[in-house]
Amino acid sequence: MIDVTVARGFDFHCHIDLYPDPAKMVAACEKERIVTLAVTTTPRAWPQNKAWAASGKYVNVAAGLHPELVAQRHGETALLLECMKASRFVGEIGLDGSQPHRASLSRQKEVFGRVLDTASTLGGRVLSVHSRGAATEVIELIRAKTSASQVLPILHWYAGSVTAMRLAIGHGCYFSVNGNMLDGERGQAIVTMIPDDRLLTETDGPFTGEGDRPREPVDVVGITKRLSLLRNVPEDELRATIATNARAILRFAGEQ
Repeated sequence: MIDVTVARGFDFHCHIDLYPDPAKMVAACEKERIVTLAVTTTPRAWPQNKAWAASGKYVNVAAGLHPELVAQRHGETALLLECMKASRFVGEIGLDGSQPHRASLSRQKEVFGRVLDTASTLGGRVLSVHSRGAATEVIELIRAKTSASQVLPILHWYAGSVTAMRLAIGHGCYFSVNGNMLDGERGQAIVTMIPDDRLLTETDGPFTGEGDRPREPVDVVGITKRLSLLRNVPEDELRATIATNARAILRFAGEQ
């Protein structure tokens, strides 16, 4: 069990297995005391990720099937649903309506719907959800197929409409914020609208950068500082807020 009061930061969406040395990255999370949710892009990656994280306590691993891969790997859906029986964390999942992946959106909705149904049946599942170019559809499916008592969705790198965002908040969704969201006016506007009790941090490493290198989980410490400036609250106060939210997430998943 993780004591969030001693954690230095919280990375609720990171691709640990896509760094050159995943085991080293897990060890860094332990050393730096960064509570990290290691998402996977295919359920076949879940066992090895679990093995990398087994020696520590700061990294939890999610079983996922990235929507960008659904067109080619939808045959792995049954494996994902099987992994979900043993994994309280699920991700990266969701929908991607951007131009390169729009043609598979119907198939993505089918897969995402099955994942939501399974999460609802199992209960106590925390989801890290991708919604690029399809936020409205993602939130509609979450609202139709889940209840806040059974499933806890975290909308990763949210960039949808304010209307959809309010519906997501009303349904109990959380939002994980990375450094890229703080770089532009639109992202900043979204971030300032997230209620205190739904705010989390993430890196989406190694897909985002810090200077000339990929972000790592420890970079959430700097992201938290930038968030405190944007939201005009003391850094230690914001860190405590995120720690409280992290505790609620982990408790929902049976990790507290």
